[in-house]
Amino acid sequence: MSGVAGAAASGRWGWTRQFEPGSRRGLAMATVAVVALAVLVSLLRGQDTNWDLRNYHLYNAWAWLNGRIATDLAPAQLQSYFTPLLDVPYYLLVQHAPAPVAGVFLGILHGLAFLPLCWIAWRILAGEQERGRKAFLLALAGMCGGAFLSELGNTMGDASTAALVLGALALALPSAGGWASRTVALAGALLGTAVALKLTNALYAVALGLAVLAAPLPWRVRLRALAVLVAMSLLAFALLAGPWFYRVWNTFGNPLFPQFNSWFQAPLAAPVSVSDTRWLPKGLGQALVWPLRLTFEPRRFSEIALPQLAWAVLYIGGIAAAIRWLVRRLRGQGAGAATVTRDPARVMLVVYLVAGFVVWTGVFSIHRYLAALELLAPLTLWLLLHHLLPERVRLRKVLMILCLLVPLVGWNDWGHAGWARQAARVEAPERFNADTILVLGDAPNAWRLPFLPAGPAYVGVASNFPESDAYRAQVRSAVAEGGQAMLLLSAEAVARREQIARKDDKNAVYNRLAGWLMLDRGSCPALRWAARRSSSRTLVEAGQSPTGRCLLAMISDPEVATEVGAVELAERERLREVGGTLAKRYGLVLDVEGCRTYGSWMGTDPYPYQLCPVALQR
Repeated sequence: MSGVAGAAASGRWGWTRQFEPGSRRGLAMATVAVVALAVLVSLLRGQDTNWDLRNYHLYNAWAWLNGRIATDLAPAQLQSYFTPLLDVPYYLLVQHAPAPVAGVFLGILHGLAFLPLCWIAWRILAGEQERGRKAFLLALAGMCGGAFLSELGNTMGDASTAALVLGALALALPSAGGWASRTVALAGALLGTAVALKLTNALYAVALGLAVLAAPLPWRVRLRALAVLVAMSLLAFALLAGPWFYRVWNTFGNPLFPQFNSWFQAPLAAPVSVSDTRWLPKGLGQALVWPLRLTFEPRRFSEIALPQLAWAVLYIGGIAAAIRWLVRRLRGQGAGAATVTRDPARVMLVVYLVAGFVVWTGVFSIHRYLAALELLAPLTLWLLLHHLLPERVRLRKVLMILCLLVPLVGWNDWGHAGWARQAARVEAPERFNADTILVLGDAPNAWRLPFLPAGPAYVGVASNFPESDAYRAQVRSAVAEGGQAMLLLSAEAVARREQIARKDDKNAVYNRLAGWLMLDRGSCPALRWAARRSSSRTLVEAGQSPTGRCLLAMISDPEVATEVGAVELAERERLREVGGTLAKRYGLVLDVEGCRTYGSWMGTDPYPYQLCPVALQR
């Protein structure tokens, strides 16, 4: 019977044998296949347009490469001073290569997480039958986590650094005799690099340190390994991120400016510790059911829903396993229980997962920060179900399949557009002679700055930056000492007006034809004549169109006319509120009549913006 079962399994899964990670060739083939799949998905999703990219990823890389830390002041809101190293490769590709090349780069970067993940699975499954096939499939299942899938092909960084985080864990898993100092040192270097590129990865550093301490090995061995891990992590972090933090500290008086300013008291920021606490549990009671809520209330942990089932199953299964262990201990069966493993690697994996989740719960509770940890969920779940349900193979398979399907069916993302040759395009005024550009921070606007003239100083206003009185005084000083000052703000209402204008198919045809014949340029007399002769159409002036060219729009339809009116009213109200904010907070006057609209695009999606003159109040 065992031979028949083996033959059947070979027939069903024989294609996976060539990808088994038991050899370098098999692991390399499996990694290449998964990376190619990740590249394909990245290209199919299109141009990344996530909020963080439009707020600070492009700006931070540009500002760092061009030495603008002392020229600009927080145009990308408080995120202006995040470490820019991770953003530089993408920015350079966006500037010097067709946009899909950057998509290929992101696909490769994210797909490489499979390499350490597969190796971890191979190591954890030591002694298992069909070890290679299981390691390959469990690693592939790990890549289907909701948080990781949402970031596949985008620049948010959690998926981009997952290979480093998991690589550190893979190298830190000990053999039965302990650790080799060389591999632990390399694990520390990878871990320090991951934290230097994205500070939220510090939760994985804490988790790995606790996992090393928990390994069932002599204390002397554990402490030596931990010392090497910590020393190399700090060294890598200092070498990579140290120069940036020193520069920020030297410029503003706070290396993490403006965060934790209650400690550093940098004058340009309020003396508060900036942190996003809206996602954290409210008390111990909520924290105790946090894994269940993460599954059943995904919107509680993220701006977009990232469905998954694995955390609830792991939590319930973990409680069941703990109760089972306690009962066995009380009955005197714990020491001899055959199912209890003392494999240091398995113990480390469990402690790493639990410690990482606990730290995440207390510090962040933002789902996407769990991306690297969630990659390990299928492997950990398989071990747990194998321990709890050794005879119920079908039930184990059903639970594993459900945990795999839920994130795939509910696959969500942070925003993509169609591909264009240039990832980002920004129209600028023909005469761009402003000395100071105030960047309104109620929307992500700083992505446009690398594509505008580099001469002006770009200064953030009315953003999430914790401004001090000194900051507001510096804004006023920048306007007073420079020549012309302008306010840059997004023009969502104008974009919405164009969407309304495009509702009518005939108008879309007319507008495309006018574009081909260049009749929508300048004062567009032909389109103006057509609008005057029609009782159902109006003209969207070039100065009001995000493309900077005239558009025909329907107004005879009462619903369309009402929507157009509502959008224009919202636009006027928003400008009035912005003017009030500038006057009250900075003593500035906004010239609403002088506002002009210009086009900008990410991929094929338009993101129009406005430039409005500002001056000091008299």
